[in-house]
Formats: sequence, C-alpha cells, structure tokens
Amino acid sequence: MGMALRFGKLAKLFLALESTPSSLGKKALLAGFFRGLAPEDARISAYLVLGTIGAGYEKTDLGIAEKMAVRALASAYPVDERAIREKLAKTGDLGDVAFSLGQDRPGSLTIKELFGKLHEMKDASGAESQERKRAIFRDLLRGASKEEARYITRIVLGNLRLGFADKTLLGAFAEVYGRSKKEVEGLYNSSPDIGELARSLSVKKKVGGMTVGRPVMPMLASRVRDVSEIKERAGPEYAAEEKYDGERMQLHKEGGKAVAFSRRMKDISAQYPEIIREAARIRAESAILDGEVVPFVDGKVLPFQELMSRRRKYGIKEYVEKIPVVLFVFDILYLDGESMMDVDYKRRREALERVVKESVRLKLARRIVTKDFSEVEGFFRKSLEKGLEGIIVKSTSAKAGYEPGRRGWLWIKWKKEYEGGVQDTFDLAVVGSYSGKGSRSGHFGALLCAAYNRKERRFETFTKVGTGFKDEDFRVIEAALRKYERKEKPADVAVEKIMEPDRYYEPGLVIEVLGAQITRSPAHSAGKTGGGKGLALRFPRFIRIREDKGAEDCTTVDEIRGMA
Repeated sequence: MGMALRFGKLAKLFLALESTPSSLGKKALLAGFFRGLAPEDARISAYLVLGTIGAGYEKTDLGIAEKMAVRALASAYPVDERAIREKLAKTGDLGDVAFSLGQDRPGSLTIKELFGKLHEMKDASGAESQERKRAIFRDLLRGASKEEARYITRIVLGNLRLGFADKTLLGAFAEVYGRSKKEVEGLYNSSPDIGELARSLSVKKKVGGMTVGRPVMPMLASRVRDVSEIKERAGPEYAAEEKYDGERMQLHKEGGKAVAFSRRMKDISAQYPEIIREAARIRAESAILDGEVVPFVDGKVLPFQELMSRRRKYGIKEYVEKIPVVLFVFDILYLDGESMMDVDYKRRREALERVVKESVRLKLARRIVTKDFSEVEGFFRKSLEKGLEGIIVKSTSAKAGYEPGRRGWLWIKWKKEYEGGVQDTFDLAVVGSYSGKGSRSGHFGALLCAAYNRKERRFETFTKVGTGFKDEDFRVIEAALRKYERKEKPADVAVEKIMEPDRYYEPGLVIEVLGAQITRSPAHSAGKTGGGKGLALRFPRFIRIREDKGAEDCTTVDEIRGMA
C-alpha cells in the first residue's frame, strides 16, 4: 500500500500552475503530477485541480460566503475580523490573506482527508449547519501550512481558477494514460465526470456508459457565412427544424421519476415542475430527450428574457402560472436501456415521434424534410414570421449520429441575423471593464469581451462593448462580475497594451453581443499571430447575459475566422 498523498504536494502543483502562463506548460505540469497516481488519488485530484469536489452535474457548492470565510480565518488565526477585511481590501483575494496569516511549517493533511472534510461542509444541514461549516473550515486552516491555507480558502470559496479548465486536464490525461486526445474528450463528453474518468483511465477500465440521471454534453450547431454554404454542406436532402430561443434542456426519465439538466449540466428540475410532470407522458420506461424550453403563451413563443424570471429558488408556483413554458424536444439520446447516439438522425427522430405524446407543455420541434432547398428557405421565412430565431438544418446521412460536446457540420444554424448584412450574434466572455463617465459615473462605461482560442486554451479580446445596456443591466452585470474580479490580468487572457482595462475579470460571465462587421485591428488579440492584426467586431451592441453558458462555451476564434 502506497503512501497517502499529501495535500501539500497538490498545493505545490497549484503554485506552479499559477506561475505558468502557457497552456502547453500547464498540461505538462498536470501530466507530470497525475503520472503514477493511485486510482483514488487520481479521482480526487482531478476534482480538486478544477476547484471542485464532484462532477459538474452534482451539487458541489459548499455554502460558504465571503463573510463567513472571514469569520473562519479570524477564529483560525490570532487576528480580528476587521484586520482581515483590511487585508482583503488590499489583496482582493482571501486566499492570499490566509497565506499571510498561516503557519510557516509543513502541513500533514492528505487529499483524502481534505476531500472528506469538504464533503462534510457541503452536506452540513439544519439549524447549526453554518456554524458547523465554519468550524470545519477553521480546523482545516489550523492544521495547514501557509501555502495549503491559500488554496484551501480558494477552493472553499469556489475561486481556485488556475487559468485552465477541463479541456487542458483532458489533454494531460491523454498523454498520461496513452489515449488520443479525441478519444479522451469523447469519453468525457459522453460521461462528464472528470474524477471518475481519471480513475477509470488509471486502471484501464471502460468508462461508464450513458445512464439516466447523468447528463451528457449537448451536441452543438455550426454557423455559416452565407446560406449557400448550407446547400454545399448539408445536401442533397435537408431536415430543417425550427430554432427556439430558450434554455437548452436535457430531460431524463426513469420509471415514474424525472430530472432536467441545463446546457451546463445543472439540475434545473425545480425551476420547471410542469415539465417534470409531463415526463410521465413519455412512452418509455427510460429515456433521455434533448430540447429547448421556451416561454409560450396563446400558441406563441415569447422573447427569451421572459424566461429569465423562472431562474429562481422561491415563488416558483407563482411564476409557473405567470410565465408558462413549453419544452420543444428535437432529439433522443437514450431509450429503454440503450444509447441512441450512434443511431442516425432519421431513426432517432422516428423513435422520438413514437415515444413523445404531445401535450400543452411537451411538443416535438416543428420541421420539414425535403430535397428542394427553396422549401428550406420558405420554412426559414415562416419561422421568422412566428418570432423564432431561425432554423437548424440537420444532416440526414446514415452517419449522422449524435455527437456530444461537438460543434460539427451535421447541424447548421441559420439565424435572422444573417439577413441584412449583419454577421451574427456572438457569445463572449467579459475579461475587463472601463470606468464610466458622466451619466455612467460609478458604473462601468464599457466591457472588454473575448472569444475563446480553443487550440491555445486562452481568451483573446475581440471587442469593447459600450452600447445596448439598460439601467437594470448595470446592476445585474456588476453584481455578476464581482466574484470574477482580479487585481491582475488572468494568465489565460490575452490583451493588447492599448486595450488594457481599468478592471480585470477571470473569464466566467458570458454575454451575447450583436455586431455589424468583422475587421482586422492591432487593438485586439483574437486570432493575432506575430506582429499582425487581430480580429475585431465593429459596432457591438449588448443583447443579454448568457447564464446558460460557461466561459469555454463562448464563440471561438476559429468560428470568427470562418465568418471574417
């Protein structure tokens, strides 16, 4: 039996990762650490390096707010709360405060002990739960070294953020466990539990297959510069479905039970109780359906903004009546114990039509199948007349399976923004802000937004957005950005000197932006190589916050290149 893995070793890795700016360098560090780890150590470490204690679809929030964390530090060290808050105001990072107060000696904590204590914090409930959480946190700090205290604090507060995400870790797994990057990413997309993936790869066992209650990464659609590209890529037969502007939902049913997951694989069942009830109408013992939930009144789809008020913990019953919704289902991924992902689109749709009994709240996505592209164009026009975003054109090829997590050419979106010379909307990560003047004094004046360079694993600036904001948007956006604010530029953000913002943010908040033209500019880093110019969006306008998307789900630099 091997030596228990100390958390101190993991803390040293965290420090090295923080000081390594390149994606390749981070991947090499991760690969070196995971090589030779015992299966259980690999499982726990995979969660911890991403700053979490479980799979993305599980409840992993520890329930520790900054105010309680300050109290925990004050009880762990001989310093009062006021002094800690003063230090926090200077550093902006409670982890750095913990480091400055911590003990200059080796810690004895193992990763298994830390992992267990973090789960105790998460699971604490009842009248004394907050005090119990604080006491566990305090005791962890008392037994930790300075470096360990820094990272324990960041993990507890949910802001470890070492400048990389799961894709970099998957690349390290591919190197360590002798698999191709494509294979490892495919395994993760089909069964997105990073810890279980690490454990399975380390013992060379098959990664768990699909199962009800565990979401898979949603398949995504590509965009085109011109409608003629659809004919080139999707013909000779076209399946055109209406495109709904709502919230992506994966509905899982097993017997009399059901659960719904968002695009980011969060359990959203409580927000949509009427959809959960409708799952009983699915004619199958077990099934996983893919669809879009939209606000729907008097036979019409309402704007997406109406749906945002359903994102709440309280008053749900009132809003079920106030803002009724419909789930339009367009795919089936699993049916009665069998995965449907390798089944072609036509047969998946046939199976979907067999099992879905339509109702007021559960409907099939409307579509046509034709070899006449003029009918696709007519279907597109009718979709716009109904107030929809546009259509999705899907391949009817015998090889057109469901590809979780991939944005390929089996699905192509055609939106109304393609009309009238507008390129499209872009989902961009906010990485900085500029102080406002005049009527915007005390608020941001503009946001610096970035696209994601998937190859380099970094966020590259694409535009500066200063229009389209309503008064309420400033309050909501500033509140959302608070937890991402950083004193210095994050390691995975590329910003040209001329565009340096007044405040930096860790990529986390994603907003939708409408623009009129993509140009080349020395001011932005998107797609820039050497001393050349980067890609930039002209006349950007804020549309909305994309709460359903994480930073790595935003528009990629490669997508923008394809549209330029």
